[in-house]
This record gives sequence, structure tokens and C-alpha cells, in this order.
Amino acid sequence: MTLSEFKAGNRPEVIDLSKQKGASLYALIVVMTLLGILILAGLKLSPAYMDDMVVKNAIENLKESGELENMSLRDIRRYVTRTVQTNGGNFESDSIDQVEEGGVDYIAVEYESRVAMFLNIDAIVKFNYRVEK
Repeated sequence: MTLSEFKAGNRPEVIDLSKQKGASLYALIVVMTLLGILILAGLKLSPAYMDDMVVKNAIENLKESGELENMSLRDIRRYVTRTVQTNGGNFESDSIDQVEEGGVDYIAVEYESRVAMFLNIDAIVKFNYRVEK
């Protein structure tokens, strides 16, 4: 804008800062709090999922090696429990069972893990899957 245009009354618009749109400080605090809670939940629940991966990998390794067909249920439970404990996890061997369905034998794993989140709030994570014997 030139000086002559300014003198003629063509003035640029004045921006009113109170009418600007955007997130307020309170909205940012709420979003950050929710994000923090989600991150905390992820960090607290991840060990339960890591233990489950160890259980699943132990059973799948037995199947791939061909040993699963010849092992008794007691031997499978002992092997899986020992593998999980070696990796620093916690697992109840009673949650492994052998089932027959449609003439096919399966190793069924069904258990839940309780995780203390904060104060008196716990999360329960359920795991349930089958591996063909």
C-alpha cells in the first residue's frame, strides 16, 4: 500500500486479537492429560502382552520342532511355564488345556492377566487362542 492510498482512506484492516480462533490453554491441558493417560495405560499393559507373546512363541516353537505331537499335557505345561519364567514373566500352567474338536487335537490357552493401573483401578486382559497339536 502506498502513502497516497493510505491518506485517501484505504487503510488496512486492523486484526482484533480477541476474536482469533484456536485451542485455549484449558483445551491443551485436557488433551495432554488424555494423551498421558493413554501412554500410561500402554506402558502398564505392555508386559502382559509381552508375556503372552512368550507363551504363544513357546507353543509354536514346540509345534514347529515336531515335539508337540509327542508331549503330554503335563510336559507342555512345564515347558511353557519354564520358558515364561526364564523370560521374567508370570504364568499359570493350569490355563493350558488339551481339547479335541472335530477329530483334531488342539492345545487351548485361555487365561487372564490383571494389571494394576493406578490407585484402586485394575485392568483385566484376556487371552484365548488354540494351536493345532
